[in-house]
Amino acid sequence: MIVPLGGGGGVTRRAGLRRIKERLKNVSGASGVRYEPSVIQPRTVIADIDVEMFLGRAFPRSEGRIEVRWRPREGTDMQRVQWIDAEVSLGWHKDDDHSDLGTTHFQVDSGDEIGYGEGRIEVEAPLSFLETCFERLPDRLADTART
Repeated sequence: MIVPLGGGGGVTRRAGLRRIKERLKNVSGASGVRYEPSVIQPRTVIADIDVEMFLGRAFPRSEGRIEVRWRPREGTDMQRVQWIDAEVSLGWHKDDDHSDLGTTHFQVDSGDEIGYGEGRIEVEAPLSFLETCFERLPDRLADTART
């Protein structure tokens, strides 16, 4: 399926995920960037993260993982950028869940509790969505270190 993106171009799911993978390879502290479930049927791009290298400062947890899922569809694409570490899973989800929070919601799962809030990300292009999440992620991780 080819889906028009901002600027009038089109991209297949495979090409979009390939661009996301290339971007994740350039994230400070990223390693083991891969497709899951496989290269043949990619649905998610995953990167293991050295948290202190990623943040550029000390942090109470040393390892994390970023999972990025993008599925083009007519109207609004389904997109998820999820951070997972030993204490928390948090991320921005543009999907059909929690439509009362807008087109994108933010979700935090700390094991005992799951919280939801407005995501406020209105971009459609997968790399723009990812970049917005990267800009916000350090502050959201800092919030989890205080709790």
